[in-house]
Amino acid sequence: MSRGEAITLTDLSSDQVTEWLQSFDTVLCDGDGTIWQDDTAIEGAVDVINALQQRLGKRVYLITNNGLKTRQELFERSRRLGFQLPSERHVISPTAAIVDYLVQRPEFDKARHKVYVVGNAAIARELKAYGIDSYGAGEPELLPPGDKWQDFVAREFGNPETAEGVGAVVVGWDEYFSYCKMARACHILCSNPSAAFLVTNRDAVHKYPAFCIPGTAAFVAGIEACSDRDALEMGKPNPLVLEPLTKTGSLNPERTLMIGDCLKIDVGFASNCGMLSLLVGTGRYSNLSDVLREKDKLPQPDVYLPRLGDLLPHL
Repeated sequence: MSRGEAITLTDLSSDQVTEWLQSFDTVLCDGDGTIWQDDTAIEGAVDVINALQQRLGKRVYLITNNGLKTRQELFERSRRLGFQLPSERHVISPTAAIVDYLVQRPEFDKARHKVYVVGNAAIARELKAYGIDSYGAGEPELLPPGDKWQDFVAREFGNPETAEGVGAVVVGWDEYFSYCKMARACHILCSNPSAAFLVTNRDAVHKYPAFCIPGTAAFVAGIEACSDRDALEMGKPNPLVLEPLTKTGSLNPERTLMIGDCLKIDVGFASNCGMLSLLVGTGRYSNLSDVLREKDKLPQPDVYLPRLGDLLPHL
């Protein structure tokens, strides 16, 4: 079986499926649209994930770009829905990747550095759990009535201490995003070139049946433009998020399967890391013809299934 052929797995013979199953030892599985929708498990997904571990002895990790929950909160959701992951260390999330990155960064000292967060409160909760101080997360910051931007800048940035001691700026999805937050992040990054600049993910838009809303990529783009700096992505498809596992030998990309519902993010991540890929049709692509129409623009999966539960008869 060649990479990127987008073969429907159920079209293969039993022997071919068995050979495919033997080609990987580790499974990375996306969350939203792949094994659950909101707080409901997708039919058959629990049985497949548990069987991969208990019957076939595969190491399974949940890997998500969801930056609205901490690693522990995502682990608790997985257990509540019936997924038998061994521990929270088998959850790879942007909030956890941010902590891992900062802890290992020589320029960052949690004893004297704090983090400015343009994002939701989950980022602050994850940082706090590892003894890292932060501010700004989940809080509105608007110009007071009657103030002009010049008043805000003079009041907030006139003192050099506003940027001192800030070791990182982290951007996530933020329903309270504002000019004041963008200005504060810009000031810190321009005043302190050694500060890390991180973003949970670069999801541009979140699409719902009746509407679309801006994603984190829309927020971070403005800060990148005014600070003249590029944020480091702490989610898929950046291979960086796997370094804690690859550096310790816990994961061999060539023997790892990535399961997801998005060509750009999940299959792109597999391609960037040299992993096998399985795309399911319970998220952005409901049938194989939709996938094949993107073959000139986006990476194609090795295999496709309408839903993950269709794998169960082969386990």
